[in-house]
Amino acid sequence: MKHVKKLASILLALVMVFSMTITAFAATIDNQTNHAYKAYQIFKGTQDAGSAALGSVDWGDGIKASAFLAALKGDARFEGGENNANIFEGCSSAADVADVLGNYEDKSEVAKAFANVAAQHRSDIAVEIAASANEIQLSSGYYLLVDISEVGEGDARNTALLQVTNKGNITIEKKYDVPTVDKSVTDNDVNNTKGEAADYFIGDDVPFTLTGTLPSNYADYETYKYVFHDTLSKNLKLNATYDGTGAVTNGVTVKAGSNDITSSFTITYSDNKLTVACNNLKAITGLTASSKIVVEYTAELLASAVIGKPGNENKVYLEYSNDPNHTGDGTTSNTPWDEVLVFTYELDVTKVDGQDSTKKLGNAEFVLMNSDKNKVAKVANGKFVEWMNDSGINKNADGTYPAEYTLKSDAATGLFVLAGLDAGTYYLKETKAPSGYNLLAAPIKIVISATLDKSENNPALETLTISVDNGTPVDGDLDSGAVSTSVKNNSGSTLPETGGMGTTLFYVIGGILVVGAAILLVAKKRMNAEK
Repeated sequence: MKHVKKLASILLALVMVFSMTITAFAATIDNQTNHAYKAYQIFKGTQDAGSAALGSVDWGDGIKASAFLAALKGDARFEGGENNANIFEGCSSAADVADVLGNYEDKSEVAKAFANVAAQHRSDIAVEIAASANEIQLSSGYYLLVDISEVGEGDARNTALLQVTNKGNITIEKKYDVPTVDKSVTDNDVNNTKGEAADYFIGDDVPFTLTGTLPSNYADYETYKYVFHDTLSKNLKLNATYDGTGAVTNGVTVKAGSNDITSSFTITYSDNKLTVACNNLKAITGLTASSKIVVEYTAELLASAVIGKPGNENKVYLEYSNDPNHTGDGTTSNTPWDEVLVFTYELDVTKVDGQDSTKKLGNAEFVLMNSDKNKVAKVANGKFVEWMNDSGINKNADGTYPAEYTLKSDAATGLFVLAGLDAGTYYLKETKAPSGYNLLAAPIKIVISATLDKSENNPALETLTISVDNGTPVDGDLDSGAVSTSVKNNSGSTLPETGGMGTTLFYVIGGILVVGAAILLVAKKRMNAEK
């Protein structure tokens, strides 16, 4: 009898062990991400084998129950019950909360908000789940799985997941993406093409656009920080007004679709750094995961601009909230930099003798005209300043132009240079030829052509050529951004003579004078002798 009782005790113990085993290991977690997580038990309870229904519900050890319940009752996202009351208003226990929550479907807005509030009231007790782990087991209950990874550039934390045991294995998958940012520059071609590269004149206002996206799980965030960090080249000057503190008051706009949301952003500018910041995008109505935030401004290309390669660099990165399970500002990550380039070019012209190109001619004077030949380039220190209407320029009496428009060939090298030009068609008009040379009868047609790679993440100047009077294009220097040509002047005509007395007349007259002087001398001597 004693042996029977002993055997019965052993069997009872085994039953209890198996029963505990079923309770303790009601789900296996398969983490298919490279992030680490913690599983916090919100509710504990009982489950039949193979059933996800949770009975005898009580608070789990992964939640700060009192604070959590109070937060649920005070959160406006749960308003909408009878008489628009909070749906958890009448709850006093875990079972009450579970009953209310059971009325809503998976992935509902209520479920998302519930996970967000739970994430703020976690206890210190949790089951750790390493990155890519696939054999972590949980006891029966309702769990909040929270991403705890340290995330860096171009990453974010996964949205907290609500999972109940006994629904098979719990698979953790990536449920988020991250914002992106694109910086583009609008070229001044016929189509106003936007891309990663453009070319302009010195002095031009260059239009820039920053375009930021939002993450697919934007709705899971309670607050969302969003900051453009834009760095302009030192050779560009922002066209904006700003006060002594660096706050921009005009000149930079922010839009979401057709809606101007500039007032929701703090905009500052200092040391060529433009910051366009919103501490909480969620406060702006109408924004969704598909919204795009667009910043627009222009900047003047200065006389200090780099000519040719590597171009004048401008770049931006986006700072964004990276933890949907955090209230307040939370932590942030950054996107990679996105870069655009602005190019400008130089025209080098050498004045030479028409018969001997090794002979350089100085002191020739030219003006550069636009493609319509109705405007003249104003220049300073060999660089383009602006176009001026030819009809409004007071020219000199001899048809030459004032010094601020004149390109003059060097006396020793015959060279003159004009930097800061865009690609395009120009006319080079000679206004004064070197002494002894003929003035060119017509302006010279100059075509500067450039090929730019405007594609994403690969802006570049690929080709640069010059064509003179519709001739074959000649390669320029990509590094210096210079295109070169020579202009020939023919010397003036040597006019024929019909003949003349020349120096012979002087010889004859001189001889006569000498003979006359001799005769006078002889006559004078005879007169003296007779006396």
